Amino acid sequence: MNRMDVQSLTGPNPPLSGRVASTQPILRPTPRLPAGPRRRMKPLVTSAGRQMKHHLLLSLSILAVTGSQVLAQEKDIQPETLAVEAQISEGNHIYLMDMGISGSSSIFVLNADDLSLEGNMGAGTFSQMLMSADGQSIYTGSVYMKRYTRGPIEAVIEEYDPQTLNLRREFTVSDKMAQTLSQKGALNLSADGKYMLVQNATPATSINVVDLAAGKDLVEVPTPGCWTAYPATEGLAFTTICGDGSLVKYTVGADGTVSEPAKSDKIFDADTAPIFATALRIDGKLVYISFDGKLLEVDDSGDKPVLGRTMPFATDGWAPSGYTLMAYHAASKTLFVMMHSNAADGTHKNPAEEIWAINMTSGAVVGRSAAHGETNITVSAGDTPQLIGVDHLGGLHRYDVTLGDTVSLTESAAKEGAAFFPTMIATDY
Repeated sequence: MNRMDVQSLTGPNPPLSGRVASTQPILRPTPRLPAGPRRRMKPLVTSAGRQMKHHLLLSLSILAVTGSQVLAQEKDIQPETLAVEAQISEGNHIYLMDMGISGSSSIFVLNADDLSLEGNMGAGTFSQMLMSADGQSIYTGSVYMKRYTRGPIEAVIEEYDPQTLNLRREFTVSDKMAQTLSQKGALNLSADGKYMLVQNATPATSINVVDLAAGKDLVEVPTPGCWTAYPATEGLAFTTICGDGSLVKYTVGADGTVSEPAKSDKIFDADTAPIFATALRIDGKLVYISFDGKLLEVDDSGDKPVLGRTMPFATDGWAPSGYTLMAYHAASKTLFVMMHSNAADGTHKNPAEEIWAINMTSGAVVGRSAAHGETNITVSAGDTPQLIGVDHLGGLHRYDVTLGDTVSLTESAAKEGAAFFPTMIATDY
């Protein structure tokens, strides 16, 4: 019987037009093969083929062995439990504000002994940082935008536990809060710790007085042409510096009433010898520093601020520079100031080339030490202080301080990349 093949209706013989095509296949005979002897064809196997087969078998063997080893190892692996430390380590710590500049701010907490990172606390944009006088709270004041880079804003005060790094509470304040570089005069607490002073700018300047216990604004104090708020040593009052060369003191009542501004005589010349906004409280007095290297001691305990001692200390073309450019060690009455050479108009933000030590009793320079480009410094308390500085590239530097008739600094540790845009430093020791 002849073998047959099958060709469907969709092949080269379509159905006739106008007729219903049959669903039966068309069967056609297939020609017989020629009669005669037939040879069985052997498969063609080349040397390359044999080599490929060998490699395949070898690969399969390796995979089988490896798989069995992996399974054996997995049986020995113990599951790892991830946890968060309840609090930072015992000992000394450094709190470094990284303002971020291109995004949210953060406070990095580092071990003061080896500069290792132990944790961080978050904040919004352009954050300020403030450690309470007893060291039991860290406050941030920053702005949160609803769409992160745009939209309605909330100005938020956050209180953190500096040991557990946990957020204790937060509350909103006036959205006039200044979005500015972190600085000591932009966020402060009153002498009794019951009120917070927040710098506003719209750009019109004012100080927002906040009831800390209630977490609510008490009163907004207009401070036209003035900047920063340094609290008085008693009561609810503060002093601010103004563009006309004066300092003005404001006193606020618990009910939110505000006294008439008490304006000082002219204390500095904003055109020829402006002063840095950063001030320190030393022996009850406010101490400011001018661009040309003079210390201005101001008594704000009376009705109005009064200039006391003026102490020139810069020589030979050297001048102060930086952001948080001063740090005071109370036990030795030593003031540390960041300095740069070849001072000129506009160099007041230059990184430090040296750090000078000034005896605040005599006003004399008692030490000059090499710096590492710092822009912010602080100093620890105690009989064996350490000076902590951070440079404009985010590198952290720790110096051991040698006290005496001559004061010197010796770098004892450093850490690159501790922050992206560092602005403030605090210690808990």
